[in-house]
Amino acid sequence: MATITINIPVDKEEWVLNGLAIRYGHEDTIPNPLFDEELEEDSSTNPATIPNPQSKAQFAKARIIDHIKAEVTQGYILQQWDIHRVEEENLNIT
Repeated sequence: MATITINIPVDKEEWVLNGLAIRYGHEDTIPNPLFDEELEEDSSTNPATIPNPQSKAQFAKARIIDHIKAEVTQGYILQQWDIHRVEEENLNIT
């Protein structure tokens, strides 16, 4: 399996991760799936939100992978379209 490595200078890491988090909508907190609406909200026993278990770094990596997959898929689709276009142009029906 091929490996793609992206090196980000340490002094730019936070800037890059925050930029991707803002661009793609990472939230520091998420709705608490165990929140009981029948009880009063309490930050320690019944919080409405909890810390996001997916770190900004994990989120950024997932978005980069999604982007690569989408671009590869789009490239394949365009390639197939070109192949069929050429085949259609060379089809001599009279």
